[in-house]
Amino acid sequence: MKLKLETYTPAEAEAITAVKQATVRNWRRAGHLPRQEGHARYNLADMLVMFVMGMLVSRGTTPEAAKEFASETARAIFQSTICSMKAFSEGVHAMAKAELGEISEEEISPFKARFGAEFRIETLEFVRSQEIMIKAAEQMAGVAEMKHPSWLIIWADGGLEFLFGDEDEDDDFFGNIQHGQPYVQGPVMLFCLGALAQMVIDRLPRPAIRLDEEGQ
Repeated sequence: MKLKLETYTPAEAEAITAVKQATVRNWRRAGHLPRQEGHARYNLADMLVMFVMGMLVSRGTTPEAAKEFASETARAIFQSTICSMKAFSEGVHAMAKAELGEISEEEISPFKARFGAEFRIETLEFVRSQEIMIKAAEQMAGVAEMKHPSWLIIWADGGLEFLFGDEDEDDDFFGNIQHGQPYVQGPVMLFCLGALAQMVIDRLPRPAIRLDEEGQ
């Protein structure tokens, strides 16, 4: 299954990212965002960079500094975005289900033994289809095999650090704070990447990922 990113108009991008197009144009002229030729159209990857820039600038970060964080943070939010089935078009859902095919009794048996009468084949089909869609989206975006962070921390000294779901938050981040160090002597910003992804998804007028008809 080959996928591609849906595109959105400037007005749609403004509604999704909460960044005015006049601001986007100013950032382009200043070199904080890449320039576009012709009529502007934006995909999810483009908009996430704009979204991160706007989010950081609204919290007092300069555009120059925000630019340094934007691409990596946008990539991390994208990884959270594709965990939502609302990010995919109906065509992608249908194709994933077709690729899944019929689940064998051999695969089903352990689940029946574990969950008994509560087991529903539809639930297993949904989970397996979701895995197919996420894998295809990761390959499309070039993030396959990359760890998926849950949180972003921007320390007071400007350092960026991601927190992953399989790490102990208290031990690795907040339990070992060294108060005499410059990285915590000042404002520290903490962002929940899953919540930011959901914010963008809820604003989409249509799913961000669809089938690449030419590549099928």
